[in-house]
Amino acid sequence: MKITAIKDYQENTTVQGFFLCLEKNRHTTKLGDYYLDLLLQDATGRIPARVWDNVDHFSGLFEAGDPIAAKGVVENFRGSLQLNCTHIAKATKERYGRYGFREELLVPTITEDPRKLWESLRRLITGVRNKHLKGLLRTIFRTHKAAIMELPGSLNYHHPERGGFLLHLVSTGEIAAFLGDYYPRVDKDLLVCGTLLHDIGRVRAVTRTLEAEYTEEGQLVGYVVLGRDIVRAGIGDDDDFPADLALLLEHIILAHPGYSSKETPRHPRFPEALLVHMIDDLDGKLDLMYRAIDNDTSEGSFTSARNYFRSLLFKQTGR
Repeated sequence: MKITAIKDYQENTTVQGFFLCLEKNRHTTKLGDYYLDLLLQDATGRIPARVWDNVDHFSGLFEAGDPIAAKGVVENFRGSLQLNCTHIAKATKERYGRYGFREELLVPTITEDPRKLWESLRRLITGVRNKHLKGLLRTIFRTHKAAIMELPGSLNYHHPERGGFLLHLVSTGEIAAFLGDYYPRVDKDLLVCGTLLHDIGRVRAVTRTLEAEYTEEGQLVGYVVLGRDIVRAGIGDDDDFPADLALLLEHIILAHPGYSSKETPRHPRFPEALLVHMIDDLDGKLDLMYRAIDNDTSEGSFTSARNYFRSLLFKQTGR
């Protein structure tokens, strides 16, 4: 079974591959015939798809959110590529493993090695001198390691790939360690600990399914407050954890989204909290800008203005 990635699709070619079905809708043509309207994704991109024939049969074989195997013809529809499927079925490792099916083929994943990132995270934790903060970090990251290794950094914002959460934590943690040395009045241990824990609520707010989405408590409570709850529970395991240090750490978690975010219960009110907010914002915005530049298809030295920054971005730096 020859697999063609979505990024390599060309018009008027027959392709087959494995996808994640993001959307599945049943519609009616002008002649009254049913067809399936789909949105498919693999690790390299997304493409709309249609099933025109044997709709009742194929519709019963899979649902939205399922991994699928599909074969079809790539066609141009109103200036964009579309896959017209002739065969489609739910993909499982038992049935399609021998043809190369792996879940990693279905979702965008970071290119960095998660094991090396985890080792970098471990070094950051080891570098924390305060025994209470170090113990808290070890407890929380040991408990939630599986989720931290897999989750995206966000659903539709920065670092949205699988593993993006871990990449974001390591990046911001290393920036925090540097700035903790640069500014002598800053409590480096509190800064690094707060930075590593600023997004920890996502382990309860976001699912670990192939198509990550918010959990019910993620929707109703929010990842910021859930993060504070995780930290508070971890602190409760240390009978000697200083109350004043606990209060500072809780404030950092609650204030890290900053001054303009709807997620912020409190604005940063001391230097370490301000730095955690700014480090998080820096790493997120830089990822968004690189992503806008790398994914732009406009000709010339500048991107289009259809990006997060709503601005023409210069594409020639750092090349």
